Amino acid sequence: MGFRFLHAADLHLDTPFQGLSRVAPALAERLVDASLDALDRLVEVAVEQQVLFVVLAGDVYDGADRGLRAQLRLLAATRRLAEAGIGTFIAHGNHDPVDEGWSAVQRWPDGVHVFPADEVATHALRAPDGTRVTVSGISYARRETRENLVGRFPPPAGDGFHVAVLHANVGDVAEHAAYSPCRLDDLVGTGHDYWALGHIHRRAILRAARPLVAYPGNLQGRSFKPSETGPKGALLVEVADGEPVTRFVDLAPIRFEEIAVDVSACEDLGAVCDALVETAEALVGGDRLIVLRARVFGATAAYDILVRPEASDVLTRALGERGGALPQVHWADLALDVGPPIDLAALRGRGDLLGELADEATRLSEDRLALRGLLAQEEALRPLLGEMDDAALAALVWRAAELAVSLLDEEV
Repeated sequence: MGFRFLHAADLHLDTPFQGLSRVAPALAERLVDASLDALDRLVEVAVEQQVLFVVLAGDVYDGADRGLRAQLRLLAATRRLAEAGIGTFIAHGNHDPVDEGWSAVQRWPDGVHVFPADEVATHALRAPDGTRVTVSGISYARRETRENLVGRFPPPAGDGFHVAVLHANVGDVAEHAAYSPCRLDDLVGTGHDYWALGHIHRRAILRAARPLVAYPGNLQGRSFKPSETGPKGALLVEVADGEPVTRFVDLAPIRFEEIAVDVSACEDLGAVCDALVETAEALVGGDRLIVLRARVFGATAAYDILVRPEASDVLTRALGERGGALPQVHWADLALDVGPPIDLAALRGRGDLLGELADEATRLSEDRLALRGLLAQEEALRPLLGEMDDAALAALVWRAAELAVSLLDEEV
């Protein structure tokens, strides 16, 4: 038998998307509703999967003022859940702290529990198979919460399955502020069976064995930052015989993506455009809108065309005009990082400077371990290790060698 629950976090309801709205006004209307539509999709999945409860692990709202539209949408969502017999557990984080926030909703439907900020609260319920389930959590009182709040969680009492809800930075993730910083060992030692975390926008399972420790990521991406791109949604947690197993559910109506397209084999502008469309097609699915940033790279016969000042704008407009083929893709940005066609392979073994460049590029592109070791020695290049896979790093080295050769010898 067992039971299910949904774990979501960092909804940032009614987030304004101000920067992107200014850059791409055609997106404004859909962006304004994106975070709220993602919440509606979460409710639909909860009802469809007949979950026992839904956890919202902090930063439910985008700011302390919370916004009337966001609060009313959350109230409507919890009412729909309550009508389906589904509970809701809400923690507040650094974006929507209890003492610094303002709420237009004072009365929630039965089964909705908002965790207080002064202490850990625990609520018990029964799964259909009779399993006793407890859900414990705490909210932030103030934005600048630097205390390790894990220490406030008492050991769970009684049998059954125990869920703990916390908005925290586990392991000091550098791309997010160190609010309620703690270590994974702190969580493991409390005696809970599942830690429902929030704050980190990248989805991550920090520990798969019980206690399972997870970040679902944010419900709707908001920009081209690495932590905001790609599929966004919630974790559907299925518990059988006391063991939790997670499955990611993609819920965001708008997805931010970055692609890199090698146009080395493209002979003209039309071929470049085709290569971009082909890569974008692989991202399309369902009714989701893809907001795309593309980087075009490679040594190409189309170099003389692509280095013209107007090339990027012309390509972007052309891709938009081909919207009939890809109506769900919005081309937000296009960067051209191309060079003239160069045959590095022909330079290998020559014994001169250009030959040595070609030899080293070949070695590093084939020896991925050596390449990563070399990048790790340079502080400015270390971020690439986490942002790019081996194939992308190898392509970057090859491109750098091609560029170096073109600069050193215009006759090549």
